[in-house]
Amino acid sequence: MKYLTSITLLVALACGGNGKRDKGEVGGSHASSQTMEGMEGMEGMAMSGGPIRITSGQAALAGVTFAVAREAPLTRTVRAVAIATPDERALGIVNARVSGWVEKLHVEETGSFVRERQPLLEIYAPELVTAQEELLMAKHLAGIGGGDTLLAAARRRLVLWGISEEEIAAIEQSGEPRRRLTIHSPYRGHILEKHVIEGQMIKAGDPLFKIADLSTIWIEPAIFEADIPSVQLGQRAEVVFDALPGHLFVGRVTFIYPELDMKTRTLKVRIEVPNRELLIKPAMYGTVRIVTDGPRGVVVPLTAVLPTGTRDLAFVVRRGEVVPTEVVVGWRGDSTILVADGLAAEDTVVASATFLFDSESQLAAAMAGIMLNMGMGLDMGGMPMPEMPRGETEMQGTPTEMKGMPKDPGKGRRP
Repeated sequence: MKYLTSITLLVALACGGNGKRDKGEVGGSHASSQTMEGMEGMEGMAMSGGPIRITSGQAALAGVTFAVAREAPLTRTVRAVAIATPDERALGIVNARVSGWVEKLHVEETGSFVRERQPLLEIYAPELVTAQEELLMAKHLAGIGGGDTLLAAARRRLVLWGISEEEIAAIEQSGEPRRRLTIHSPYRGHILEKHVIEGQMIKAGDPLFKIADLSTIWIEPAIFEADIPSVQLGQRAEVVFDALPGHLFVGRVTFIYPELDMKTRTLKVRIEVPNRELLIKPAMYGTVRIVTDGPRGVVVPLTAVLPTGTRDLAFVVRRGEVVPTEVVVGWRGDSTILVADGLAAEDTVVASATFLFDSESQLAAAMAGIMLNMGMGLDMGGMPMPEMPRGETEMQGTPTEMKGMPKDPGKGRRP
């Protein structure tokens, strides 16, 4: 009887007490299909592991809240970190086109800002001196048969070597070749790299300067595989930097790389951000936030779905009872989850403390199984219970004596 009383108390706790409803009880008059009958104080107690009854007072004490399923698009935010890099389309390299010596350097510091056509350096090159002499000779032969063709060819050679047309016109006007000619910048931007110093000898093809226009910056976050379907070209992206508190930069997704990184299993996405005030510096760390609209369907709060490992459960209020319902989940959003099957719009579900309802349901089902296995409350339809046959092993006499078994000859002897 001691064990029976303990099990009875456990079932009573699992099923909500003594089965009597308080005011404000979620469950109505509908009772569970399996009940404990014929037992004092157990009338109306639910025996199944399905519907659960709870009063409004109990819900308030347990911190239980409810939500209504609704049909709406799923909002999802993709977050990632990234490093600012210069716009590759606005990068330029200034190379040496002839071999010679740098006799005058106009841009002496890395990071300097240069304008288009701004002088970079002055170079002495024997080939340039020879080209100037040919230009002047062709100038003297202009108007004579073939002279105009030679003049045009001499001018074009100097232009291809990076000499400006204004400087070529000045040479023709002076009639004297210059020892050194000026190389101008073909780009506008900041000097990111400088590979030349004054007095240095350079050869044709040597890189001299690397120039970048930083008015547009690229942000390339690496997003996880699960977020790839959420990111599309043209989406709005917000970027913030720890080094620039209070500043929010807005850009657009302009390119999605075609291949994942095999080591990190991430995919790079390119976001173009205007940087007209040049606040963003290359190599700055930033945080990217892309708000996406997922598919439309029945959505509930994330906390309303309880994953159990093998299935997902939602606890739905139906006919005044909380019923565990298996659901099929789809995409997960920031605070909501899309339910593909198992729920309908306008269903009321438990939005918090779902684990309490899952434990209550499982405990009630386990206790019901124990009770049925012990024969408690099991309706046999009037069939009499068979009596245990009395066999050869029936106990007779004192508990320590068995029929047909010899007594211990040493029992009762004093040592």
